[in-house]
Amino acid sequence: MNKTLGILLLLGLLTYENLYAQISLPVASNIKKSYLKQQRDPGGAPGKNYWQNRSDYNIKVNFDPVTAKLEGVVNIQYFNNSPDTLSKVVFKLYPNIYQKEAIRVVPVKAQDLTDGVVIEKISLNSKELDSKQLSIRGTNMTVRSGKILPKEKVKFDINYSFDLNRGSFIRGGQIDSGAFFIAYFFPRIAVYDDIDGWNEYPYTGQYEFYNDFGQFNAEITVPGDYQVWATGDLKNAAEVFKPKYVSLIGQANKSDKVIDIITEADFKTGSLSDDKSIKTWKFQADDVTDFAFGISNHYVWKASSLVVDPVSGRRARVDAIYNPDHKEYQPVINYVRKTVDLISNKFPAVPFPFSHETIFDGPTEMEYPMMVVNSPLTKPQEAIELTAHEIFHSLFPFYVGINETKYSFMDEGFATLSEFLLHPLIDSTVKLDYDISDANAVVGSEQELPVMTLTPQLAGAARYVAKNLKPALGYFYVKEMLGDALFNKAMQYYIGQWKGKHPTPHDFFNCINTGSGVNLNWFWKSWFFEKGIPDLAISKVHSMPTKHEITISNMGNLAVPVHLTVYFKNGSQKKINSSIACWSGGNKTVTINIPSNKPVQKIILGSDFDLDVQPENNIWISTK
Repeated sequence: MNKTLGILLLLGLLTYENLYAQISLPVASNIKKSYLKQQRDPGGAPGKNYWQNRSDYNIKVNFDPVTAKLEGVVNIQYFNNSPDTLSKVVFKLYPNIYQKEAIRVVPVKAQDLTDGVVIEKISLNSKELDSKQLSIRGTNMTVRSGKILPKEKVKFDINYSFDLNRGSFIRGGQIDSGAFFIAYFFPRIAVYDDIDGWNEYPYTGQYEFYNDFGQFNAEITVPGDYQVWATGDLKNAAEVFKPKYVSLIGQANKSDKVIDIITEADFKTGSLSDDKSIKTWKFQADDVTDFAFGISNHYVWKASSLVVDPVSGRRARVDAIYNPDHKEYQPVINYVRKTVDLISNKFPAVPFPFSHETIFDGPTEMEYPMMVVNSPLTKPQEAIELTAHEIFHSLFPFYVGINETKYSFMDEGFATLSEFLLHPLIDSTVKLDYDISDANAVVGSEQELPVMTLTPQLAGAARYVAKNLKPALGYFYVKEMLGDALFNKAMQYYIGQWKGKHPTPHDFFNCINTGSGVNLNWFWKSWFFEKGIPDLAISKVHSMPTKHEITISNMGNLAVPVHLTVYFKNGSQKKINSSIACWSGGNKTVTINIPSNKPVQKIILGSDFDLDVQPENNIWISTK
């Protein structure tokens, strides 16, 4: 190394260290490298050298509901936008979760164990590759195809087939004899990024996904009596529907009212049938991370639409597709519509980014771009919260492309937050009775793991708490501290910087700091990077002639907001709140003064969303 280059590198490292001397969050070595290369900025935005690769897909599949055989051809344009020369390309074969030899952590019925995805032919730039260039291990397929240079574009063509699962519904498969939801059904190129290189985490059925953005053109051929709903826009409605239904779809695209597009009567009278033995449905979706579709020969279809961007007047359609025997599904269309409205106008007040959101009746709960599978639920509270949760995933990870495989709290935390934040606004007549006892049982115990623990390393009781409940409560407390307007402003800054890109947790934390103008590292560090004990206590009450002085002690080491309800002996009461900001200085006590000459009967500390492992010290009762 020459002397000048060495001095420049040293200056770069010193500059980097000076930047991080002001930031107290722990930063892993692989993330530091990205900052050094100016691929990410310490303020939270993508750096001037940020890059990400892209895959555009043309997919043609034939699916036979009788045999459950799927046969397909996928053509992939792959853009190596990285500064690296790639000596291999990693593909994801997610249906191999059902391969006999695959490693998985979810049960699979014997009838669904198969040989996995059969790669019948694969070509690179029109040159067929031989089997020696492929290595398939579980859900990963590695192709060693020579070198792909920086900024080079290559084309893969793959012919493949597999047998769809019928009895083990893991995020997709057969629902009943005439309904299927088909996801993760094509070979795709894994993400290659600046943090880890290739995403080679195997899919074992538990943790979720990380995919690049691209364009999807899909042609889906099924028997003529089946309808298809999918990610993206239907491009040939007039070829697969009679004019009556094309007109109804058009009405739904423009109407605030709920339109019955397909009803039970349509099946009974046979008005859907046009005697075609097979139909090919064509869809297109731009700048999304995945493509999924549902088919049925007996599901009804309710639809409506709403303005999601008041500036441009853009509308988005909402759909509920379900088995008419499931009467509990009837109000779901209204839950969907209200959720999309609230995302666009209330929290985070970002115009819903997609042309439609379709809820499909199935035996599980899972999200996909523009599509959701939701089981029918008889309790309205559960149905509302489930709808809000799954649709909120439209923002994370499908608009902001987080790495769900590693950092599931970045999307599950917000989807969980939406359950108790949006519920009262979706239907105020249904009582919100949210249970956070799982978090109180785990935080501070030996089972607890920090939220920042990578998702594949989470297990047991700590799993749900670390990836869902604790981060959701953390976001909730920050929102309370900043206020709705400033929190939305910070969220809008984060989404604006990272829509269509791949942020890390540090990018999120730093964006919220920058977007709000408030340095929250003291909170991020304790709540997300460390284990901790939430335990506030009423430690002292001193009543004076004109006021009551209440001292709250933090007996643990986590910041939890102070919510006090003071009950006076004359039967009146007063609520006093203090956000997590009261602990930002590292203090262990907070004193709250209540101007009043009325005698106090009792004081209760805490609210429905305040973590506290020792509620016994949250009550003070007067002995006078």
